[in-house]
Formats: sequence, structure tokens, C-alpha cells
Amino acid sequence: MSDQESGPDPAMPRPAATVVLLRPGPAGPEILLTQRPSTMAFAGDMFVFPGGRVDEADADPRLAGAVPPDDAPFAVAAVRELFEEAGVLLAERRDGRAPDAAAVAGARRALLDGETTLPLVADALELRLRTDLLAPIAHWTTPPIMPRRFDTRFFAAELPADAEPAFATEEVVSHRWLTARAALDAMAAGEVAMWLPTAATLQQLAYARDLEDIRARIVPGTAPAPRVVVGERPGLTRVVVGSAGAVPGQTVNAYLVGQGELILVDPGDPSDAAADAILDAAAVSGGRIVAIALTHVDPDHAAGAEALALRLELPILAGPGAQRDLPFLVRELADGERIGAGNKELLVVATPGPRADHVAFALTGSGGTIVLTGDLVGGRASQAILGPPDEPAWAASMERIRGLRPTRIYPGHGEPIEEIEAAQ
Repeated sequence: MSDQESGPDPAMPRPAATVVLLRPGPAGPEILLTQRPSTMAFAGDMFVFPGGRVDEADADPRLAGAVPPDDAPFAVAAVRELFEEAGVLLAERRDGRAPDAAAVAGARRALLDGETTLPLVADALELRLRTDLLAPIAHWTTPPIMPRRFDTRFFAAELPADAEPAFATEEVVSHRWLTARAALDAMAAGEVAMWLPTAATLQQLAYARDLEDIRARIVPGTAPAPRVVVGERPGLTRVVVGSAGAVPGQTVNAYLVGQGELILVDPGDPSDAAADAILDAAAVSGGRIVAIALTHVDPDHAAGAEALALRLELPILAGPGAQRDLPFLVRELADGERIGAGNKELLVVATPGPRADHVAFALTGSGGTIVLTGDLVGGRASQAILGPPDEPAWAASMERIRGLRPTRIYPGHGEPIEEIEAAQ
């Protein structure tokens, strides 16, 4: 634990799984959101994806199919929770025939009542679970400040053509089928409440065409250990983290800027490993983080902000219009505003193009001006389905950055760039 935080040791996360269920819609894929009862101890009243904790029986090797062993209990739990909560069974009989509907309904009631387990149901109904229909998309862990913590794998799946969801009333008080964009707009309007993992997942899927698009373009891998780079510039520490947007294997640069009082820019990895690396780097520098600033709110740049802000009681600063896609409060920055970072100041430069809310941060010192450019230069997320850029705005933003005559560019992804023309 760093010097900047104190308190009891965090609870151990319990393994869990959740399913983003999709169906075709006139405006694109629609996603199932279920509302939890207010009486629930965890996420009461929130709109979530169907899911829950991994049970001991979910580790039965006969159920896993072709899923890698480490992922198998999570995938089985995802199938079971979707069946229990929404009545959608991703399974088929071993002989290829359709399962008997009455027997399936009885098995679901027995599971909900705790009278049986999924392995027993699979044996009795001669079922083969279709874990292959699940596309892994993310890995979220509840922040350590929460009394209940879950280590949750997120999967996407299509609603089977012949399936009609039927909800467990003790777990679901209402449900909505919405496109990802419509769901985020409903959150912004105050119609639905979500936690960050739900909202970030909706952001990641807002431009997906279908499940195959998701499966091809969001491919979680193994997260490399965080890498702390010091000495590139006085008052600047770069922390390269490996689960940006909660997608293991996707890297992003987070920056600690300032001396004494530090601004943390773009903590896009919500994992405990990333948070620990950032806090340790701040402690080694002898500084204290006083605010979090975001170049934009794509999950690979913003997903770790809320957890750190809550742990350290920090404000979160972001560009104009950023609040729309976020379930936590930010203070929106103005073009030309200056943010204090100890004895240094960051200049806010509006740089729309990758997103309308995109900003860059310029820092001027004895060695000239450096600019933290987010996704404006140096490439964008490697494991994401991104919206179309505004090319004219992007070109105008590049001209603004050139006008600052930077001596070095620090991008959101990749290594520093010595000359801005090299970023083209």
C-alpha cells in the first residue's frame, strides 16, 4: 500500500462471469440490460448484464468444451447464470436433438432453488454446453475499496434464434433491449443507472456490427506486467499498463506529471496491478497525486480513473462533452485552461478528431514544450471497435499541435516521438 492511501486490507475478489447478450435490431445489435432489485447487497437498482459468481460445480471439466482450462469455470458460470437469470440456455443435446422444453424449465427451477447443479442437469438432459458460442471481451475486478469484490470475466453471445428470455423475478425487476448507443444515452439522461464496467463495455460495443465483428476485433490476451519509465523528462513518469479498457493484452501509456503535486493522465487500465504500479511510481517520485486528467473517455484511456479517484478522493478532469459516456462525475475542461501540477502547469488544448471530447496537454519547461497527445498521434487502441473519426477536425487539431512547436510528443500508445512529422 502506498503512502497516499491507508486503511484495512482489501477483500479478496470472488470469481464471477457475465454475458453481454445480443440480438439483431433495426438500428444495429441490441443488448440485454437487466435491472437488479434494490434489495440486492451488490449493485442494487443498477442495470447490468446477466451474470454472477462462479460456483464450485462450474469447474467440472466435463462441462468446459474447448475452452482453455483457466477460462473454463468462468465460461461455464456464464452459461449457467444466463440460463438461471434470463432463461436462455446455450446448450444442445449430445445426440443433436433439441432439449425437451418442459425438462429444461424444470431444471432451471431446480437450479434457482439450489436443488441441483449444472453438471447434474447436463447429465440428466444429456446436454453439451455451447461455451464456444461465448466471445471473451474483458476482465474487470471490483476496486479494493469495495467491501464485496468480484474478479469477473465478460463474454458476448448471441440470443439463439428460437430463444425467448424469461426472467427470474427475484434477480431481475425489469429489463431493456437497447443498442449500446441508446443505452449510454439513457444513462446520460438519468433513465438507467450503471456502474463503470457496464458503461465501458457498451462504449466498446457501440460500433460493433455483430458478434463475429466483436469476436474478430476484441481478442483478450495475456496482460504484460506494468512498466515504469522514468528519466525521459524532468517531472514526467510514464507507466505502460497492459489491460487498457479491461482488455488484457491491450497496452496504453499513463503519465504522472509534475513535481510534488502530480496530475495522473489517462489511467486506462482498471486492474489492481496497474493501480499499484501507478501509486508506487508516485511514491518513488516523492509526489502525491492530486487530480486525474483524461485526454478522452475511450475505455482504454479512462477505465482506471474512477477506482483511483475513489481510493484517493481525487477530481477527474476531461474534455468538453466527456460526461455523456461516463457513469461517474467529471469536471469538463475548457480549451486554454491551465491545470496546476506542483510547480508546473498543463495547458489544455482542445484536439477533436479521434473523439469530440479529445484534448491534449502541453507542458513547457527549460527543455522546450512537450505534448501528451492521447490518440491524436501514435495510433489508437489495438483491441477495440472504434467510431469513425472526424477527419477535418483531426487535421485542424494536428495544426494546433504543430503550432506549439513541441520538442517531443508523448502519445497514448507507443514510444515517445521526437518530431511531430514522424507521427504522420
